[in-house]
Amino acid sequence: MQSIRNRLSAVIAVVLLCLAGAVISLQNPTTASAQGPDGGVQHMQPGRVNLQPTESGEWVNTPLVVTLPRPGTYLLDADVRGRIAGDGNERLLASIQARLWDTTDGDVVPQSERLITHMNTPSLSGPIAKQSTAPISERITVTEETVIRLQVRRVNSVGQTYRADIFSDGSGRTSLRYQRV
Repeated sequence: MQSIRNRLSAVIAVVLLCLAGAVISLQNPTTASAQGPDGGVQHMQPGRVNLQPTESGEWVNTPLVVTLPRPGTYLLDADVRGRIAGDGNERLLASIQARLWDTTDGDVVPQSERLITHMNTPSLSGPIAKQSTAPISERITVTEETVIRLQVRRVNSVGQTYRADIFSDGSGRTSLRYQRV
């Protein structure tokens, strides 16, 4: 009889954990999460963070956030997928850049700035576009629970883009991870 109770308790615990995960997923439709005390990963769900409505050079928060749960040293890794496009009728010199932002301290994670994608094209006769994925890997030591966010920006140096975004789809995902070391 005790064995049946133990098995039933285990099944109920698994069901409750699954339901809790479903509720968390429904509350945050922009990201999928798997986080624990020593590591975790966030994946941007299919879709995009549109950078066109913002001013050139303005940093934009993405929905990707990880919480470093306790004091210690962590490895941070991100894969950031970006795309940029212009109409091709004028020269275009533009880029998408990313960085990791320590929201707890209100500062950039040192050395985390990366060029995600860059376009330097002469005038052509038709649309031009480029997409790429760039990694970010840095080490950080924190003294308290710390929230890290992925930020991005579009920089138009010459000409105008008509599309600039960070995105995830079946061909590649934008993600943010941590591992305590």
